[in-house]
This record gives sequence, structure tokens and C-alpha cells, in this order.
Amino acid sequence: MDNLFDKWKTRIPNYSVEFKDTLFKPLSETGGAEGEKKISLGKHFSTNYELYTYAFFLGLYEDEYIPIPEGIKKDNFRHAIQNWGSKSSPIRKDFTNLQEYIFAALVAKTDLDFIVLDKGEITEDQAVKKLIQTMESYTNGGLTLIKEKLEDSPSYFLNPTSFLDMIVKTKKE
Repeated sequence: MDNLFDKWKTRIPNYSVEFKDTLFKPLSETGGAEGEKKISLGKHFSTNYELYTYAFFLGLYEDEYIPIPEGIKKDNFRHAIQNWGSKSSPIRKDFTNLQEYIFAALVAKTDLDFIVLDKGEITEDQAVKKLIQTMESYTNGGLTLIKEKLEDSPSYFLNPTSFLDMIVKTKKE
């Protein structure tokens, strides 16, 4: 068996296309934006994968496991997990350790029998597919929570600590 983590991080997870215009375009920058560029564009997240990562953990902490329904159009940002946070800049250091945290959470939350995998009764690709489905489902749950917050209170995210407040509130409850 190859390293399951290494195989998983080569994948590109999807999200429901409904969130492309409602969340990704207004909240994050395609291709990245840091510092003054991010502020001048009015973005909360420097890249799409940062919003995706935040939504994953928000969905996980809230236990909002919402699979993307069959037949719903999906999209992605054509950026494999292994590249998320891998660049350092004068403003930040790389944060590839988040990949490990996401993977650990997925292993804990995915119904995956590692004995069956080790015996070869399911393939590594099947196991990775299950991990990605779990990831997409928690992310979909987190994106749904963000969308609902925006619908309930359109000015909520004008507060610079709103995203932190949303996830800290979740951890306290």
C-alpha cells in the first residue's frame, strides 16, 4: 500500500457550483491576493482554498455533514490539496501542516475500514474517494452555514473578526 496521505493530497476536491458566485467570488481571490491587494479587493481570504479550508473546519466543528446532492453541478479551483498553503511570502509562512490536520480529521470521521484496505479488499483509490467525499460534505456544510449567515445578516462579515468569531462560537458551544 502506498502512503494514503500522499495519494489523497494529489486530489482536487469539489464544491457545489451554487457557492461560486455567492461565496467564493465575493470572499476570496482566484489566483491569490495578499496584504494590500487583498484589502483593496475587499476579500476576506487570500485564495479560494483558504475559504474552502475554513468552511471544512467550520462544517466539521458544527458537525454539518451535508453531501453534495447527486445531479448538482460541481466546481473546483484546479489546485491539488498538496499545493494548498505551500508558498511562503514576506507576509506569511507556508501552512502545509493544515493538510495533515485535514487528513487526520478525515481519517477520524470517514467510515473506512483500514483492515479491509490493508487486505486489498478495497483499493487505495476507493479509500481516497471516501475521504474526499467526507471532505466535500463537511465543506458543503460549512459553506451552507456561511451562506445562511450572509442571508440572515448581510453585514455580519464586515466585522474584521467575523470569521474568527463564527468558528470560536462554534467551539465554545
